[in-house]
Amino acid sequence: MQEFFELAKKILAEQLDIDPTDIEMDSTFEALDADSIDIVEMIMALEDTYDVEFPEEDLEEYPSVKSLIEALYKYLQQVKNE
Repeated sequence: MQEFFELAKKILAEQLDIDPTDIEMDSTFEALDADSIDIVEMIMALEDTYDVEFPEEDLEEYPSVKSLIEALYKYLQQVKNE
């Protein structure tokens, strides 16, 4: 999961034009000034990388980087095991 987080962090940092070291697992999207469009763009980049389609509904249920990354990673593991 650490590799998945590092990739998501890199993508998000590029989109927000911030230093990747400013993004921690416990960072909230609000604190990072990331809006829903930024989050969807990060998800789309991860989809391209992993050739999977993540569910993008209910994004407001994931206030922190950790909560979203864990949900996406769990979904990726489920898809891989099918």
